[in-house]
Amino acid sequence: MDWHDALRKVAYAFDAACAAVAVERSNVTQVRCDPLSVAPTPEAVHTSLQTRDIEQLYYDRYHRLDPFRAKVGVALTPSVLRMHDVCDAAEFARGAYYQELCRRIDCFHLGRFTSRFDADTQLRIVINRSRKSEPLDDREMTLFRALGGHVARALRIQRQVTRMGATLLAALEALGRNGRAAFLVDRNARISHMNAKAEAICALGDGLTARHGRLLPHASQAQKQLRAALSLQLGEGPKTAPRGPTFVVIHRSCAPMPYVAEVTPFAFDVFWSTPIAATALVTIDDPDSQRPVVSERVAAALSLTRSEARVAGFLVGGRSEREIAEALAVSLNTVKTHRKRIYAKLGVTRRAELAAILNVRS
Repeated sequence: MDWHDALRKVAYAFDAACAAVAVERSNVTQVRCDPLSVAPTPEAVHTSLQTRDIEQLYYDRYHRLDPFRAKVGVALTPSVLRMHDVCDAAEFARGAYYQELCRRIDCFHLGRFTSRFDADTQLRIVINRSRKSEPLDDREMTLFRALGGHVARALRIQRQVTRMGATLLAALEALGRNGRAAFLVDRNARISHMNAKAEAICALGDGLTARHGRLLPHASQAQKQLRAALSLQLGEGPKTAPRGPTFVVIHRSCAPMPYVAEVTPFAFDVFWSTPIAATALVTIDDPDSQRPVVSERVAAALSLTRSEARVAGFLVGGRSEREIAEALAVSLNTVKTHRKRIYAKLGVTRRAELAAILNVRS
């Protein structure tokens, strides 16, 4: 949701100079004992104006002078109040809250909706009119109260969606820890999300990359296959096509084993990334991540350094020294030096002997 645009429309509807929404953290126990001692701590603030300095000034200092604070404190029940409900207009005009803060954005006739959002936070909705305007009348106050309920629901939906998004990202990263790059893309291969493994593969630029926000295989044939797979999985292909995932082979110039991309529909992202109408999940098994791995415990027992352990894993996996150098981004001489030290430390002369010691099959 674009809160800035939504609040601009609210401000226009109420003929207001400013409209704002704030979710503030507060402790219920402290509120019950001494409401005025509770300093509001913003969890989320949205305004119709680009006024970050005003927001910071309010929470750093001027919240203490807010005339609504003494009347409402921190709300345990919903309340809708106008400025002249809580203080004298002439007195307000002379006070520091208006002179040093509200006057900067031409706000004089203030309206506040305040309610408990949940056990730990409260909701504040602000509608401020200029001094040249009239105060909010009773009809407008009724609309303001109704608006509070709609905003609270919108905020709760946004919070649920955010939590769902965090769960989704955690799932993508779990795929990465298992050696699978994961991309969420639309029908044009535009990427909405990708895990760290996917970013690493794209950074290598070997066989595919993320160019201008799109997943792009280097070979034209693979590009055509990916487009066809996305079309099929997102319901735009032949209706007689078989069900199930679609696979795209992406050949690499710097490694003998290609990437194999699996394309499946993924409807979840429709609900929390609204600019993208349909989404597919593209996962790639990285052949390099499937090499035998020498555990830290085994490496320590054999007096191998971390670099030597990584090279040893590649060696027993059947990779050439040049391929190991390219995979680790080191020189060929460095790999040869590591290999000689590994063999000397373990008293072996062949990879089969090395594999036997490491208890890994080549």
